[in-house]
Formats: sequence, C-alpha cells, structure tokens
Amino acid sequence: MIELNQHSERTTCILCGEELHKVEKMEDRICDFCGQVKAVPVVCDNSHCICSDCMEKTPEEFVIDRCLKYKGISPIELAVEIMNSPVIRMHGAEHHMIVPAVLTTCLHNYHKSEESLNAKLNAIERRAKEETPRVCSFDINTCGAAIGLGVFLSTYLNRELVDEDEWSLSNQITAGALKKIAEAGAPRCCKRDTYLSIQTAIEYLKEHFAIELPYAEAKCTFSLRNRTCKHEECQFYNLSNSLV
Repeated sequence: MIELNQHSERTTCILCGEELHKVEKMEDRICDFCGQVKAVPVVCDNSHCICSDCMEKTPEEFVIDRCLKYKGISPIELAVEIMNSPVIRMHGAEHHMIVPAVLTTCLHNYHKSEESLNAKLNAIERRAKEETPRVCSFDINTCGAAIGLGVFLSTYLNRELVDEDEWSLSNQITAGALKKIAEAGAPRCCKRDTYLSIQTAIEYLKEHFAIELPYAEAKCTFSLRNRTCKHEECQFYNLSNSLV
C-alpha cells in the first residue's frame, strides 16, 4: 500500500493532478515551474511540463534551502512558498518536517538568533524521520504534521531528552493540533493539516511564551491537485483558485 501511494504521487502531475505520459520525442519546452527552456520527458493531460532539474532535490534538501533563505517571521507564508514547489507532493511525509522547520525558522528570525539555523534544521530533518509516521494513513492514522509540533517545541527548547515539563508541553501542542484536524474531518489533506498545525503553534506560542508571530490567512492554492479536496467544506478553500 505504501508503494502504491508513492507510485501514485510520482505518476501524476504535481500542478494539476492529471496523469503523466512519456513524450514520443523529447523536445525543449518551457518548464511550467522554473520558466526555463529544457528537455522535458513527460507531460500531463493538461500539457503541463516540469523539467527534471526542478524535481532533482529531495524534499528535505529543498525545505532546508528555502528556510535558510527566508528572512521573515510568517510561518504560513513560508509554508505556502515551500509547498508550492513541485518538489513537495500533494500528500507525503515531507509535511511532517515542513511544520517544525518553518516554525523554527520564523522564531530564529523573530529572536534574531545567532545560533546555527542550519544545525537546527538538520536536527529537525533527522527527528521528523525518526519520530513521525512514514505514511500516516498506513501507520497509525494520526497526522504526522501535528506530531511534528512536538519535534518543533523540543527543538525550540533545545532538548533532545524528555524532561517532565517538555513532555507535557509537547503533548499539549500536539493534542491541540490533532483536535483541530479531527474536527476538520476526513478525507486527509496534508496541506490543510499543515495550516491547522501551524495555526495551533501560533496560538500556543502566544499563550505560553508571549511570542506573537503573524497569522497570514491561508487561502489554499492546491485544490486542483487534490483529488479528494472538500472544496467549500474546507475553511481554507479558495474558490478563485478553481475558476480556471
């Protein structure tokens, strides 16, 4: 089942979700993501072309690269910027890293910290792989983006081992996100659950640490890629994105 899930992500267009097909003869075309003219081996039913270079980086490498370049303090803004890349699948375990990575980055910038952000992001990558599910629906049916909040908080507090207060705090922030996700209902949506997890973190940081990060309203740009989108039933649905 895991292999089937991953195969489905690889064989559909990351822009619109339609099936990909090999071209009979590779020709130079404009990449619909980077805008450069390159040889494209596949196109989708809607004629979208994504060059191989845009797909070469691993999601984890891409997330770290974008976080290191970001100088703002808006977690939603950074998360959307990252998720808009064709490197990030519609659904996938990379979202379990995106949540703690963007929050850590924004707090690093908020505090104007002199600590190594790169070192923290590498630690988050390792811990997200070790501590969150590989595929939520096949492992424990609990959202890995929400679990990523525990990774974020313990990283923010500079703790690797489980102290009593950190154990409680991590469970509180994770439980808050899981409650929002449960109330949103099925089917799964990694984008929605990422928004909800970040929303929970912003509220939690304000209440417990008096840290106010901006909450940019998330207007989802992924409806066309998500075959199980709830559309108007989702609080983040953006009708204008579907009027194409």
